[in-house]
Amino acid sequence: MANIGVKIAGIYMKNPVMPAAGPNVRTGDLMLKAVEGGAGAVVSKTVSVVPADDPRPTIRSTICRGAINCETWSEIDVVNFLQELKKAKSAGVPLIVSVGYRADEVEELGKLIQREIAPDAFEFSIHYVGREIQPIVDIAMALRRAVEAPIFMKLSPNIPNIEELAVAASPYVDGFVAINSFGPVLDFDPENPVPKLGSQQGYGWLSGPPILPVALRIVHQVSSVQPKPVVGVGGIEKGTDAIKFFMAGASAVQICTGAIKFGHNIYGKVAGEINDWLDKHGYSSIDEIRGLYAKKLSERKKFAGIPVMTIDEEKCTGCRVCVTKCIQGALYMDGEVAKVIPQNCIGCGFCADFCRYDAMELGERI
Repeated sequence: MANIGVKIAGIYMKNPVMPAAGPNVRTGDLMLKAVEGGAGAVVSKTVSVVPADDPRPTIRSTICRGAINCETWSEIDVVNFLQELKKAKSAGVPLIVSVGYRADEVEELGKLIQREIAPDAFEFSIHYVGREIQPIVDIAMALRRAVEAPIFMKLSPNIPNIEELAVAASPYVDGFVAINSFGPVLDFDPENPVPKLGSQQGYGWLSGPPILPVALRIVHQVSSVQPKPVVGVGGIEKGTDAIKFFMAGASAVQICTGAIKFGHNIYGKVAGEINDWLDKHGYSSIDEIRGLYAKKLSERKKFAGIPVMTIDEEKCTGCRVCVTKCIQGALYMDGEVAKVIPQNCIGCGFCADFCRYDAMELGERI
């Protein structure tokens, strides 16, 4: 049986799955439910010096199984939020407290929370502090001055120079969390085009499966340019989603939208599916697959020119799916097998994604 325990910045977790900061961990009771649901550690909702006052409604479903939200940070004032954190700390798993946003605010909060709670780590969000690198690094430095516990910087997908930021911030943090929700975005029902959210323009921030490819890209970028661990978050709903993040370079994962959609048991469900996948594929730990994508990237086949799709006729079952997916007219049925018209094939590879029998592969054009 695989060992899915992980150690990040000196913090041991029995499994690599935890909640992401959000409404799923709004209170101490919800944080306890996350632990009951199988989370290996618990992260709080982001707290700031002034309680949030978010206009309702704040969370709605949207395209591609995702969600949009106009939530900001905790609506609970700091004094009362400390009580929520004390309750969460009683769960007996690592507690990571999320704070925001400006340098003076996180320094003040860090000192207070470290003194009153002594969490295992801090996470700070850069979601509302602009895109300039130095002011963001200044926030990391301020929190570093204030606390002794490990610090994780939660990255926004809107930062244009993500690698430059990671390199600049790495000396002051113990790890990164990638990514926060993407936006702002807009969605509505064409049959009744009223705003879905209570924000001023009805705009929100996109989360869930639609942002998973963005999150994977940023996890790969950040883990490739600096040595600190990266926690992957964005669209994880099943074990194979988490496996992708590990292969992209993540050391652990977080879940928010999946918990909102499916409940607190998702953490244990995903952890169990990670374990099952590793066992099935002959791996004994997450370490064995971490960063595997970078290795495959360096080894991938390169073509001298535009490749052409080839078909293994022994594997082809004649299902015709590939033919229906080729907008170029490069595939046709010859009796019970699919065949290629080479001069029509542009080597895009799209059709192969729909072959369930591993019968298609790009090859050199003859």
